[in-house]
Amino acid sequence: MSGELVKSFKVATTLTSQRIVAVETTAYTVIYPSAATVIPCGITVDDVKSAAQAIPVQMHGVAKLYFNQTVSCGAFVASDTSGRGIAFTPGVTTTSLTLGTGIIGVLVGPSIALTGTVADVWINPQLMR
Repeated sequence: MSGELVKSFKVATTLTSQRIVAVETTAYTVIYPSAATVIPCGITVDDVKSAAQAIPVQMHGVAKLYFNQTVSCGAFVASDTSGRGIAFTPGVTTTSLTLGTGIIGVLVGPSIALTGTVADVWINPQLMR
């Protein structure tokens, strides 16, 4: 595999581990995705308590993610505005498929039946849109 598995980024505010993040408007700075259309870049692997710290972000492979709703094994995973995993739901019109949510990857662990569960997600950069 080419590229870095984990990279350190600056933070705009305190962030929690096992959450999806996206690049902010400042270079090499990550935040929780602010809207469903924001493209994710990875999953945090540690907590930061201060905006002066850097946070490690896993960008490839299988990572632990905190979920905020039920998701089936093998389903696409997206993010809420707090970086928690949710099921990806495509918007469908009569003429086209609209991708209204940034996808981080696929749930490869067991199906999520309870909110607050941590499970394995295969981070797939080709799906991030």
